[in-house]
Amino acid sequence: MVKKAGLAEQFFIHGFDLSGDVGSLQRVNSPVALLDVTAINKSAVERLQGLADGQIAFNTWFDDGANLEHTALKGLVTTDRITLWALGGAISDVAAMLVAKQMNYDPTRGADGSLAISVECLGATGVGMEWGEMLTAGKITHASATNGTSQDNTASTANGLAALLELVSLATGTVTVVVQESSDNGGADPFAAKATFTAVAAASAPTAERITATGTVERYLRVATTGTFTTAVFAVAIRRGTAQDRVAY
Repeated sequence: MVKKAGLAEQFFIHGFDLSGDVGSLQRVNSPVALLDVTAINKSAVERLQGLADGQIAFNTWFDDGANLEHTALKGLVTTDRITLWALGGAISDVAAMLVAKQMNYDPTRGADGSLAISVECLGATGVGMEWGEMLTAGKITHASATNGTSQDNTASTANGLAALLELVSLATGTVTVVVQESSDNGGADPFAAKATFTAVAAASAPTAERITATGTVERYLRVATTGTFTTAVFAVAIRRGTAQDRVAY
């Protein structure tokens, strides 16, 4: 086990990089309802797991700069907000992934002159909090179509994956971000697409998307970009499924 402090972390909400504005994460929960199914012939409680959920609550400093805190959060949009908390800036760092509804936008002006905002996001799509890992080294930049650095899982897995993209900005053109797989890091088995995000044009950034793939996932994964574009800034996290998962891919 490697102990780790909560330093040098990154936070995204639907393509907006709020890493420089969020002051604290108040709550990152993955609660599960418990169902009491105790029979009359038992002398203690019997329980089953019920519905799962996900919650992310955070405090942020007011910032009305371009594509920063106020722009990202003020609208209280009714559509889903794809949130990503990267617990570090390296490939394989732990990541919390949640597709949620933003519930509030509550500024508070402190007596000391501070202006902070509290925000809560609650799971909204029938998928609870997903604890995965980063497939990019935090937020990265591809100047043009590029193959990223691979991640070694030491073995393949058999139950699909979920992948989450936070596309922060795109200077020109259209970019497609792809999660690719290989059994031997591209040796005799070349990397091939496992999950492909929707192509995004520059005018549509910032944006975000969650996708899934089924079946076997090979030992090595990497992010690649295709298309004709300049300067794509993005982050990708993934979670490999297991046989015990609540959600089957």
